[in-house]
Amino acid sequence: MESIGAYLKRQREMRKISLEEVGQVTKISMNLLKSLEADDLEALPGSIFAKGFVRAYARAIGLNADEALLQFEEYLKTTHAENANKKVKVKWLRPGGLQLKPWVFFVFLMIFIVLVAYLTSR
Repeated sequence: MESIGAYLKRQREMRKISLEEVGQVTKISMNLLKSLEADDLEALPGSIFAKGFVRAYARAIGLNADEALLQFEEYLKTTHAENANKKVKVKWLRPGGLQLKPWVFFVFLMIFIVLVAYLTSR
């Protein structure tokens, strides 16, 4: 089965549409579009966003968005079956342990500050 990235790229190139044009129409960053075409799904923000990106990309190049989305879901099923025995990556954790990424620490710090301010103002 052809990967979703290869399929979208092939369809885009057949229509002689540049990736920059797709980016302008969809308002999706070039890095995310390149990741989608390279099947680097871990670089995408999440499965809901990835589905939205596939739908928007397909519309931008003149494909049926629903068919592209079905092909994407089939691709996910096949890759999920292949990766079932592999270790699952948690994106908000750094590789090699339970070290939080800086933005996660910042969010917890902001919640703590707001909580302390609320409790001291009572």
